[in-house]
Amino acid sequence: MPPEMALAPPAQAVFLTGFMGTGKSTTGARLAERLQLPFVDTDVVVCDLAGQSIPDVFAREGEERFRALETEALQRAIAAGPAVIATGGGAMLRPGNVELMRAAGPIICLHASAETILRRTAKRGGRPLLEGGDPMRRITDLLRERQPHYARADYQVSAEGSDRELTLSRLVEVLSADRRSRLLVVKEVRVSVNAGAQTYPVHVAQGAYGNLGRLCPAPEAGTACAVVSTDRIAPLYAATVMEALRSGGWAPTLMTVPDGERSKTLQTVSCLYDRLVAAGVDGAGAVFALGGGVAGDVAGFVAATYRRGVRFAQLPTSLLAQVDAGVGGKVAVDHPAGKNLVGTFYHPAAVVIDSATLRTLPERELRSGLAEVIKHGAIADAAMFEYLEQRLGEFRGLRASAVLYILGRNCQIKAGFVAQDPLDRGMRACLNYGHTIGHAVERAAGDWGLAHGEAVAVGMLAEARLGAALGITSEAVVARLEALLQAAGLPTRAPGVDAEVAREALLKDKKIAAGRLRLPVVSEVGKVELLSDVDPELVCSALEEAVGAG
Repeated sequence: MPPEMALAPPAQAVFLTGFMGTGKSTTGARLAERLQLPFVDTDVVVCDLAGQSIPDVFAREGEERFRALETEALQRAIAAGPAVIATGGGAMLRPGNVELMRAAGPIICLHASAETILRRTAKRGGRPLLEGGDPMRRITDLLRERQPHYARADYQVSAEGSDRELTLSRLVEVLSADRRSRLLVVKEVRVSVNAGAQTYPVHVAQGAYGNLGRLCPAPEAGTACAVVSTDRIAPLYAATVMEALRSGGWAPTLMTVPDGERSKTLQTVSCLYDRLVAAGVDGAGAVFALGGGVAGDVAGFVAATYRRGVRFAQLPTSLLAQVDAGVGGKVAVDHPAGKNLVGTFYHPAAVVIDSATLRTLPERELRSGLAEVIKHGAIADAAMFEYLEQRLGEFRGLRASAVLYILGRNCQIKAGFVAQDPLDRGMRACLNYGHTIGHAVERAAGDWGLAHGEAVAVGMLAEARLGAALGITSEAVVARLEALLQAAGLPTRAPGVDAEVAREALLKDKKIAAGRLRLPVVSEVGKVELLSDVDPELVCSALEEAVGAG
């Protein structure tokens, strides 16, 4: 398990309830503005549904009709997406309403004294339950009657006094401590990676690159360092990174390599050694890898071998690198005989993820990274998998809380496997789910072209079907995985890929030993088994089905 408590999926809504006059509507609107969420007042929705005012509903159709409309208003508000929702004062009286709200997010009850409520409600009419008789007596009686219902809220917050900013601060404090809601308030996530003898932090925040000087300060002013990036990524982020590093005492030099896999060569590494020497980077210096998996692999390999190892930090800019490749310490370059054939384990001193970089990713690249997110859910986190099934649009729309949750939770999952198996000799192989067939499909795609994540998506479903054939994976799990991959816009088959080339690539897989293959298989969503003696011919059959052969 990861060292931190697992991040919970962010709440879909925050509910403010309580007696009339406690400021649910005014405070709720201000809270929604603070959280950058829509605000919904269910009383307004009730009026829209009824086509008349609340007093008219009470007078013409009765309180029971009003309560039914209130439930419908809640259902509609929740279905509309993340929001701060203010309920009517009597919404908690219906047990079904309470369960409906609790399933979507925390319920916060605002409370105030009867005297305060009387003073506030006296300023406004249209309160059917206070009509006639002594309003103070009526308020006192209703408060006593409703108190057991209000007690069912998750939190109680005082709305006493005239300082609405104080009430708002109390609400933010409550939400900051709530596991489901804190990502609506907190704008940074930190994950600790325990890699054997070394522990390092992963910082996730929007605008994190601007804080690099604070997060990764130089050992002393003027220390030389290198920022290794690609010619596609550097124009987007290098200026911010360089300025931030200077503010932290570094003397940085930008070093770019051509974008793409063609830069993962020993020739590129040799050129970077020359440039590090020319820039005066010594044993106290550092290498900052700015970009996707290619930049991380090349810069990490250079850092691991230059002067027998200098510090380096990962600054991943692609979703794929942020949720997977940037964490774990695998660095490598390619050789004509195979991908990542020359490499080592060299963990960074820090990983800094600026979630704002996702806004500059091409849509296809964002989808490709989602394959690794889905993989992590399938093998290790049923709650995240279910979140993606129900609320994928929040992440694809780059809602802040969804992005923090997905990036942070995936780093936790990766960190958990790294902590168990820092050198990838055991359970860390479970992270290869979908990759055995996926790599073979990717290698065989040729000019037809498949992004890495697209090939992994094809591989995951093919390996899930193989798991079903082996009696390990249920058909229900296969169906859920296929549906989620399709919802993410990822392929589940690869017709057009040369089946013979793919088969040949698979049979060269480095995980095959003594004619048997080590293969992770999902037993149920969120759980994985590592099979150590799978016949490669069974995997080849699943591969051939995935590419339309056989």
